[in-house]
Amino acid sequence: MVVSKAVYKGFILLMLLLTCVRVESATVEFQVNWPEWSQENRIEFYNTAVDVADRDGDGNTTEIINSNLVTTRYGGENAICVPGFCTLPAVANTSFSQNYTFNNVPSGNYRIVMYDDFGDGWNGGGTLTVLVNGTNIGTVTTTTSVTSTNVFTISDTPTGTTAQTCSDANLTNAWSNLGASPQATAGAIPVSISTTDTGPAGWVFSSDTMNTINAWSSAAVQGRTSLGVLFEWDPTPGANGFEPVYQATNSDGVVNDNDPGGEGTMDISFGGRTVNNAIVHIDRVGGIGAGVTNSSRWGINTAGVTLGRLAGVGHFATYTNNTFQRDMLVVSANTESSTNTATGTAAGSVVYQGEYSTLSLGLDGIGLEGAGGDGMEMVVCVPQADLSLTKTVDNSNPNVGENVTYTLTVTNNGPDATNDIQVRDLLPAELDFVSATESQGSFASGSGIWTVGTLANGASATLDIVVSPNTAGVITNEAEIINADRIDPDSEFRSGLATDDLADGIADDDEASVDINAGVVDVSVTKSSSNDFIPGGTDTYTIIVSNAGPSDAIGLLVSDNLPSGVTLSGSWSCTPSAAGSSCNSASGGAAGGTSVSVTVNVAAGEQVTITVPVEYSADPTDY
Repeated sequence: MVVSKAVYKGFILLMLLLTCVRVESATVEFQVNWPEWSQENRIEFYNTAVDVADRDGDGNTTEIINSNLVTTRYGGENAICVPGFCTLPAVANTSFSQNYTFNNVPSGNYRIVMYDDFGDGWNGGGTLTVLVNGTNIGTVTTTTSVTSTNVFTISDTPTGTTAQTCSDANLTNAWSNLGASPQATAGAIPVSISTTDTGPAGWVFSSDTMNTINAWSSAAVQGRTSLGVLFEWDPTPGANGFEPVYQATNSDGVVNDNDPGGEGTMDISFGGRTVNNAIVHIDRVGGIGAGVTNSSRWGINTAGVTLGRLAGVGHFATYTNNTFQRDMLVVSANTESSTNTATGTAAGSVVYQGEYSTLSLGLDGIGLEGAGGDGMEMVVCVPQADLSLTKTVDNSNPNVGENVTYTLTVTNNGPDATNDIQVRDLLPAELDFVSATESQGSFASGSGIWTVGTLANGASATLDIVVSPNTAGVITNEAEIINADRIDPDSEFRSGLATDDLADGIADDDEASVDINAGVVDVSVTKSSSNDFIPGGTDTYTIIVSNAGPSDAIGLLVSDNLPSGVTLSGSWSCTPSAAGSSCNSASGGAAGGTSVSVTVNVAAGEQVTITVPVEYSADPTDY
């Protein structure tokens, strides 16, 4: 597959506007090695912000200083001379190797241009390695008569690699509506793209396919359907058809404000849902034109969001100022992504860390007169975890003052693991807190928040809360999931208990509610026997459970463990006095048994009678 969206006809010099401004300075070192060096060879190193005057009188502000200088654009405190020009006679066509150091270079946007086309034909092959504060940020090699880097920021600091997972089930696949606002689905979450642009700029979208070089944090990205993105600016050729050096165009009425090529924004929206840590897999960013590297730089406009690098080839550059691009100091030799830092467009994966419903990316473009632009492809992944909550109670009809236990279970139905889970069960005033037992995490009874922590896909956690009702009547206890670091595809924990989360008429599975009916009872128990104790004789015990009310007594457990030497002579029986009372068993036990156990409900003002036939052992040693 050959894709050339990052390669354009003509001679292209892409320049980027970077918004990273820091109060700091740097030491910049050039390590120059040119196999054939003569008077016409030249290296220019300059801050783009000071190119504001027509210093050489050629009618524009694209300055060509015809001398063998390694210098900032206009000299000054950061200018130094090539020793062969300053102190020694210029010698034609000799090899040249020299290091140069710029101290206290202020923070800003800089550009390097290498020339080898004045008088002695095409020599080429010169290299310039650039070190910033001792760190090698790349090597420029002359591959044409004029070789230029893109603009780069002296204060750039490469990012380290971070970690973020996202199930392959949540990757975007087919994109639609490419002519207006491209749309796709990341798992259950809709993804849509909208753009703006200023100046002579515009966006073009297409359906494409990712490469197969395994440059991403998920192998499933290889060969996947992607959204092709092309941002084009400055389409009008200059007077000569092209300009060999940076040529400003005034697109917005502000002269020399460093954005003549137009600006653009790409907003990635998620159907109104708030997502966390969306991942963008990127392919084919940057490229080559007329032997000159090009690469747009993508920044973040959304406040509070930071960029993290997940994976990428060596020339996929990610910086702590929250931008990514292809390394502009390495000339690419083809149009496809490659793991070789000297060839190919760049590819990698980034995570946009934070919480947002729209992710706004900014791109600034300054380019050659005519055909300025850069492309990339993208696949989006939105981490998702379908959390559900259930709640049960061990006794739905307790008496006032009696302990009951609520059990909450939170389950992660995936497909991703999720962290920072919190469940809130704020007890109503009618319930007194007794204790809590968590399978994981911790419960704060004052706030009612259970900090669950992390759940893997398919995992569950439980919380038992023991309470005691202090008021008679129906008591409702509600609980809800209130936080997680993944979007829940079928619920929205920010909506609250009283809201249909997604306005879909479907019960929300991130909340649960249980009612109990607490009562006030006055229960008494009496026990009597019909015969006197005679070893070897028989007797009948009568147990009467009475309830003086005012509430019905529900679920009373009556148990009687017979003393040593006494056993059942037959089955016991249980008889309620009225229809409002009941026994869970009309009879039970058998001859030889030693205990009675029965659960009864006793209506207010009623009673239950349990009749227990027994016999006494004739052996005195049994007592």
